[in-house]
Amino acid sequence: MLNPRYIVLLFSALLTSYLLITNHKITLQEDLIFVIKQGSSLQEVAYELNNKDLILSTFVFNLNAKIHNIDQSIKAGEYLLSKSESIFTLQRKFIEGNTFYRKLQLLEGMTTREILKLGKSEGIVDDINDDLEKLKFKIEIIGQTEGLFFPDTFYYKKGDLFSSVLKRAFDKQKSIYVDLWNDRQEGLPYSSLIEAITLASIIEKEGLEKEMIAGVFVNRLQKNMKLQSDPTVIFALGSSFDGNIKRSHLRIDNPYNTYRYKGLPPGPIGLVSLSSIEAALNPQESDYLYFVSMNNGFHKFSKTLEEHNQAVLKYQINAR
Repeated sequence: MLNPRYIVLLFSALLTSYLLITNHKITLQEDLIFVIKQGSSLQEVAYELNNKDLILSTFVFNLNAKIHNIDQSIKAGEYLLSKSESIFTLQRKFIEGNTFYRKLQLLEGMTTREILKLGKSEGIVDDINDDLEKLKFKIEIIGQTEGLFFPDTFYYKKGDLFSSVLKRAFDKQKSIYVDLWNDRQEGLPYSSLIEAITLASIIEKEGLEKEMIAGVFVNRLQKNMKLQSDPTVIFALGSSFDGNIKRSHLRIDNPYNTYRYKGLPPGPIGLVSLSSIEAALNPQESDYLYFVSMNNGFHKFSKTLEEHNQAVLKYQINAR
């Protein structure tokens, strides 16, 4: 019969070995991306990790898998390996397919052309290739494409289709903005959600006091006045805009030129933030018809053209 002391010592040794194997850390100085190819086995991955000096022993790696009855079916993809990772957590990550996600950011004010350039982001499959017609077909868009994607950070795995990421952004905006449209302020001078998004896209580029700016534009639309918004002219100029608006720009014959044409332009001029669409649907009520930048991120609002001209003289002409 075994001595109880030996049994305790044996149990302690086994427990210590178990804990050492389970909590064995991978050898990393900093986090890195590790790629598992399609069809790779756990043993093959162990050899690759060992060859890259990321684990000290394939024996310990495989023994840990046997101890925990870890299935041999691992999932291909990119994995983020942390320097604090144990062999056990690493193997679970491979088995469960907890692959690394990359980020794609759609920013407020972005145009469709700017968005399509993101199709070249690392790891994504660009199935649109800067083609507007492909974009419309894959996202199922009828008509223009500006301002229809929710500005946010979207995550994707290596090999995901660019169109699938944009479809998520499209669906997210649609689901959120339809509810906002249904709860809009009464008496607004637009008859559809796309018209509201169009005004919101102008508000997005005009300044910080969004509700006030929205109120000015609503007042001007209701009085059949031209919006006279610089961002619409910049959009109309496209790639020819060099950063400075000239008087000649205000006279160009383009439906997006709100200095020349009354009412809203044909469509949005960029992506719209939640705060901008909320402002367009719930503008601040006032008698203001004009505003001019005070060159500090804010604007001077005026009720009459005379007041506005005085503000322009003070904040623009004399401030140069």
